[in-house]
Amino acid sequence: MGQSQSSRKSEPGAGYRAQAAEQARERTEALRKSQNGSDQTSPSALYSSNAKAHSRAARMHQQKRDELNALASREIFRHYNPRYPSTAANSTLSSIPSLFGALFSLFVAAPNDLSRLDLHGQYVSEAIPIVEDHLKRCRREGVKTTLVITGRGAHSRGGIARIKPEVEALLARMGVKYWKHGEGAFHVDCRREDEGVVAWIWRGIFG
Repeated sequence: MGQSQSSRKSEPGAGYRAQAAEQARERTEALRKSQNGSDQTSPSALYSSNAKAHSRAARMHQQKRDELNALASREIFRHYNPRYPSTAANSTLSSIPSLFGALFSLFVAAPNDLSRLDLHGQYVSEAIPIVEDHLKRCRREGVKTTLVITGRGAHSRGGIARIKPEVEALLARMGVKYWKHGEGAFHVDCRREDEGVVAWIWRGIFG
């Protein structure tokens, strides 16, 4: 059975996602008006002015949508990864030079744990940079293996997994060793290929 409306609203990030969806709808409407809206019956100068105004409104709604989705992504990430280092934030968030960036710095994460990464609730465009940042951090901090949880798509539209195949493609591009863990996760070997015993001794001597 489907979830009730009240239960969906209580899910992490649901409020921000709903606001972002509304901004997306308003952006679409503004674009429609700027391109082929009813204002075309107005004098040319007035129409041009109206089109520019609608275009500016569309950009504003797009920026607001992106900010709200970034807030949702952060809230969802913290919910499913409560022990993750606070500085390993979604890279899509750092690209937003706004008040939200300052607000994020106020959060204090629980003890660090890079052994797992849960991507439930993320959009594909959010999940990919999260995985990239996670694997880079694992390598920097000497984590040998990590579990990346993508989910099997049970809650995706049509029950088709979207994050899982994209993450697997990313792992292949990055050239890391990985193997499937059940239907919705990957074990990833974070070590570089040159991290054998000889390389370890060499780094220990020469840094």
